[in-house]
Amino acid sequence: MADKKATFDPAWDEINSSPTEVAEFEGGQLYKQDAVHVIVLNGSHYEMGRQYGHLLKEQIQWHLGELENDFLVNPGGNNPVDRPAPLLSHEELKAKFMPGYYRAQPYSQKQMLKGAAETAGLTLEQMVFMDHMLQAVIMAAGISGCTSAAVWGGASKDGRLYTGRNHDFGKAWRDRLGQIGVIRVTNPTGSEISVAAATRAGQVNTAIDLMNSKGLYIEFNNADNVRPTSLPTNMRAIDDQSYSLVADYQSVAELNVVVPNLKSSDALLMLAADPTEARYFELSPYLSVRTEPEFLDGQLTSRGNHALHPAWNMDPESDPERSIAFSMLRRTNFVKFLSEDPASNDDAKMRAFLSKQIIVDGKTSDGSACIMEPAVKVEDWTAYQTVTIPAEKKLFWRIPTFTPWLEFDLKKYFTNE
Repeated sequence: MADKKATFDPAWDEINSSPTEVAEFEGGQLYKQDAVHVIVLNGSHYEMGRQYGHLLKEQIQWHLGELENDFLVNPGGNNPVDRPAPLLSHEELKAKFMPGYYRAQPYSQKQMLKGAAETAGLTLEQMVFMDHMLQAVIMAAGISGCTSAAVWGGASKDGRLYTGRNHDFGKAWRDRLGQIGVIRVTNPTGSEISVAAATRAGQVNTAIDLMNSKGLYIEFNNADNVRPTSLPTNMRAIDDQSYSLVADYQSVAELNVVVPNLKSSDALLMLAADPTEARYFELSPYLSVRTEPEFLDGQLTSRGNHALHPAWNMDPESDPERSIAFSMLRRTNFVKFLSEDPASNDDAKMRAFLSKQIIVDGKTSDGSACIMEPAVKVEDWTAYQTVTIPAEKKLFWRIPTFTPWLEFDLKKYFTNE
């Protein structure tokens, strides 16, 4: 596992753009870039699943052991959001995931799971558990304090669209990424769209950060202030449905029609961006709404962990109960940073802001990201960060304490354009 460091290291601001191919299996390729694997899958969904399971077998099996220790009955279990978890038996877990999440997955994704289970040496039930690992964390009362923003047009240096995103979760959720961080690229036969996703080993289909070969990018943050007390499992998980949104559509304009008609398995804020525009959709199991960009003449939009649409009938000035997310302050800082000299906004400026910590010397600061080693009692630690340039199909991914910025030119891996 890569070395972990307790405080922010300026070396993490450097950029690594050099992958090395390490393996090939049945038409799929595996690359290594710093601590992260890049897996490129080609063929039918069953074939891509077999490639995935074989090439990442070591990482999947290690990660399965960690997650089983977290969530299945085991006196030594410790869940990855660093709080007591309701431990389940394997039968209880199957009863939660197989009749709902798995049954709701499209046939193509079931084929991916079938192929991956075969070559990774897992049962189908184990592979489904791995694919839906984020849902297991959420069931254990896992919550996160993510932040994101997008700028474009007159609010960016060259008119192009740029996004920045900070994903926070429990400390162990970050600690494992040094061994199981995966950029997953799927090039399905017969499709005109390829998809890349920032994931963890075992996420065969699911993801919460994805970009396709048309330049459509989506990411998800928790909407703490509209989250129900219990979440449904008898439906398709939203981090699984996310793949279909970028595998089947190519623009925000299309999602403007599609997403408000969806129901989500959790309360989330979904940023959708393409080369020309961006907006947030606010989702829940009961209602999904489209929002309008709110700053700099509609060319800057940002969220912390608040759903803001009037349809929720919530006070937008109130913090969620879990004020440790610093949701309002983080968003305010992000917007302020990008509103000062908009003509300088680009991917480098996004990366610079994501190095600004919200907690400095035990006090809140002008940052909106980057919780390294909290000096106050919080449950959120920065797990990873992303910056994207949809027009270039380019993704920057950083795992603080493990990697610098890793630059991925996705055009090199996409075969479906």
